[in-house]
Amino acid sequence: MKDEILSEPATKGDLINGLAKLDIKISALAETVTRLAIDGAKTQADVRQIKDDMATKMSTKDDISRILNAIDKFAGVSENYKRKDLERGHMLMEQHDKLENHEGRLILLETPK
Repeated sequence: MKDEILSEPATKGDLINGLAKLDIKISALAETVTRLAIDGAKTQADVRQIKDDMATKMSTKDDISRILNAIDKFAGVSENYKRKDLERGHMLMEQHDKLENHEGRLILLETPK
């Protein structure tokens, strides 16, 4: 667009042409602003979704620490149960041996006199 300096006064036609050009530029600017507003709203929705995902779906160091502590407690209980189970098994084997030899011991105790 070149600048023209006219020495004559503007006519009604010049003003109408100028307003038409200005209206076209304003329409294009309004479309750009609308498009930017829509993009901004989409970006804001994406940021909200990311914040929600981070708050609900991602683990923090505290979450991981709580999980590891729970695993450690469970492992301790499991080891304790395993130890007690081995002790019970040993006691049962001793009782089984005594029951197996019960007849032999009774015979020795009831020997004829």
